Amino acid sequence: MITVFGATGNTGSPLVDTLLAKGAEVRAVTSNPASLDALKAKGCEAVVASFTDPAALARACNGAEKIYLVTPAHLDMRQWKANVIEAAKAAGVRHVVLATGLGASPKAGLTFGKWHSETQELLKQSGLDWTFVQPTYFMQNLLWQAGSVAKTGVYHDDLGGPVAWIDARDIAAVAAEALTGAGHEGKTYGLTGPEALTGVDIAAILSDVTGRSVICAPLSAEDSKATMIAGGMQDEVAAAMVELASIAPKGYLAGIEATVSDVLGRPARRFREFVTEHRDAFVQ
Repeated sequence: MITVFGATGNTGSPLVDTLLAKGAEVRAVTSNPASLDALKAKGCEAVVASFTDPAALARACNGAEKIYLVTPAHLDMRQWKANVIEAAKAAGVRHVVLATGLGASPKAGLTFGKWHSETQELLKQSGLDWTFVQPTYFMQNLLWQAGSVAKTGVYHDDLGGPVAWIDARDIAAVAAEALTGAGHEGKTYGLTGPEALTGVDIAAILSDVTGRSVICAPLSAEDSKATMIAGGMQDEVAAAMVELASIAPKGYLAGIEATVSDVLGRPARRFREFVTEHRDAFVQ
């Protein structure tokens, strides 16, 4: 049994699909009872569990040999993950694949890197086998702007520098391999796409694929933070997101990792492929 936390999220949802396609027995965990029927329709077991409910976490981990652990960006995410690790250890789980972020380590200088590193170190100390998947920015995040791009023809760039965007499905595919294959214990997998793109590059690809003119407009750190807070993000988390974005102009988010191709034996998806698949969202 493999338990997948965050089973309706950007990485958890395709991970459930990939694991089921591999013939794995999957327990999908969600915090939303309304998602249970859709998860069960995929052919997996589905349960509701809050990260703050020890009894529910124990049930989610019970009988599982391996788990995939991811949480939303939140001030409490370190405690939430600690709660799951504790439940996993008590339930006899053998291996945890933990989703954190590119560059997370004890030497990290950024807030998110420090937060993620705390959980990584906690898992290392737990006695459980572990694999870390550390992705960069998700291509799926750009869908948040799809309606606005379709309406205004403007892509708002809050990064201001090149970023090696990755498709969340590639993250899920690497996680699935780590959960079902051999030799992934004790490995840290930095995950990026195959190319680093600026906001101008993104606008050009959107224009080419949609057949409509899309321009790139810079979004200030203040406006970016305000937008995230208006969308429900906590102030401190939004500030950490802005801090992360601030290193893009220096080229620190442009590095290309070959991990996807090394682990999967195929190249990572390119941004043009992603936009082509989701073209309708950008021209609605």
